[in-house]
Amino acid sequence: MYLVSEHALRLLTHTRRKYLAGMGIMVMALTLLGGYTLKLHWDLAWERASQASAYDPLYDEMMKEFDATRDDPHLRRYIIAKIMSLAKKYEIDPDLLFAVIAVESEFNTVAKSHKNARGLGQVMFTTAKAINPTLVEKPDDLYDVHVNLSSALKYLKSNMKRGKEDQRTALMVYYYGEVARQKDFRDRDNYVPKVLTYYDLLKSRRFGAREEAMKGTGLMPKG
Repeated sequence: MYLVSEHALRLLTHTRRKYLAGMGIMVMALTLLGGYTLKLHWDLAWERASQASAYDPLYDEMMKEFDATRDDPHLRRYIIAKIMSLAKKYEIDPDLLFAVIAVESEFNTVAKSHKNARGLGQVMFTTAKAINPTLVEKPDDLYDVHVNLSSALKYLKSNMKRGKEDQRTALMVYYYGEVARQKDFRDRDNYVPKVLTYYDLLKSRRFGAREEAMKGTGLMPKG
């Protein structure tokens, strides 16, 4: 019979405890890693789904007609995503915002007017600062796509509320300021017709695309 010394037993017990503790830590680490990996895959899937829902091929096609976005598909996609998500947040038709940007800046993110209006929506710093104080601290903040579009939308939305959802009045005030609320004020630059031309074009192209899609399903008679 072989006898094991008390020292050896203590060493063996200590080693066994360290082994079990190490195994516990490893299991915990693998569990956390698995959870993190699962969360990462979920986040990526959610991001892809969000990007897919925040894309409009019609916007993309029309933006190719402008110098600022013609050769930059990544910028087009980013602007489209912002237009759609922010328009939804502020409950404004994204086609209207798209039309405003087309007229105001032709999708040039660093556009600056002689009156110092800046960015996609050509927003004035004083207006943006008053309506979006948490995001706008200095004039150049308006070159940021998110800051500019959120400021433009909040201003447009406030004009629509004051004008009892009168789209034409809201657009006039957006461009000319409060003076446009005066009776018999003239749209000397034909700003509203320009915006509505793009707006109506978007609607007509969407209608045409839906008709073609319906014809393809056989649910709508051809001709």
